[in-house]
Amino acid sequence: MQILGAPIQCGHVLTPTETVMSSLSLPSPTLSTPAWRIAVVGCAFSLIWSSAFIAGKQAMTGCGPFTLLSLRFLAAGALLWLLRRWLPGDTPQQAAAPAIAWRHALIAGLLTNVVYLGLGYHGLRHVPAGLTAILVSVSPLLTAAMAALWLREPLGARQLLGLLCGMGGVAWIMAGRNGGASALDHKAWLGVGMILAGALALAASTLYNRRAAGQLNPWRIARLQLWASGLTLLPLALWTEGLQLNPTPLVLASLAYQATVVSIGTTLMLLWLVRHGGAAKASSFHLLNPLFGVLLAAALLGETVTLSDVLGALPIVAGLGLVMRR
Repeated sequence: MQILGAPIQCGHVLTPTETVMSSLSLPSPTLSTPAWRIAVVGCAFSLIWSSAFIAGKQAMTGCGPFTLLSLRFLAAGALLWLLRRWLPGDTPQQAAAPAIAWRHALIAGLLTNVVYLGLGYHGLRHVPAGLTAILVSVSPLLTAAMAALWLREPLGARQLLGLLCGMGGVAWIMAGRNGGASALDHKAWLGVGMILAGALALAASTLYNRRAAGQLNPWRIARLQLWASGLTLLPLALWTEGLQLNPTPLVLASLAYQATVVSIGTTLMLLWLVRHGGAAKASSFHLLNPLFGVLLAAALLGETVTLSDVLGALPIVAGLGLVMRR
């Protein structure tokens, strides 16, 4: 017989590991989606995702990280609620989705918005925005390994080589832009540890989104994840930061951009990428974060793009091409 998409032999008692794997398993990604379309959406996703670090750095000049994230998610969720009448409704298949799919969507949202961004924005106080974007790029390798072991998504030698090439480019850019590990003080190392722990949570959330994206309405997933994350962070912001907000034009503009373009846009793009390309391929676009992070920092913050940055971008693009190739 078959339970939640996973074949189970009669008379076999599931182990805890098999139970979790069965609940998260899904049919293969939509193979009919052209690779160029996945690439376009993925590049746009990475560009917007990378811009959030620069916008967040600017916004935290007027409020704390928990306050910023809580207001960002609540504002984005309120906007989707106001627009709900004009958004696509559930299909019959989505309306009949099991309750476990909603639990996976909720877990994915909390892992991404509360754990990953909560740790990441705290680390961002001691780590440059460009380095933060680079560190988050370890998540594709974590996602690919977890997807292969947990969801049984195929991970061939070519895809693994592509991920390793991308990670090599990330390490090259990180060393070139930050003077190596010796340039980081103890506060910066603490921030790096927070960001890397958040990257692990991001990888896990991608796998949970893999389950939810194939069964539920993406607009309703986004609304659930944003509301739940904002309400979870609200008491933390009140307790640790007193919900203090200095409403300067820069802070308000950054908050508005993050609530609309970043929170809503990247959530929907990630759900689309996971559904049409799989968890590992969707996460591989984070390998472009260092490239976009460097370019945005140069354009918006006046940072210099070095030859080392360009050389580091080459294996990242080559690695992404190996992962994307059918």
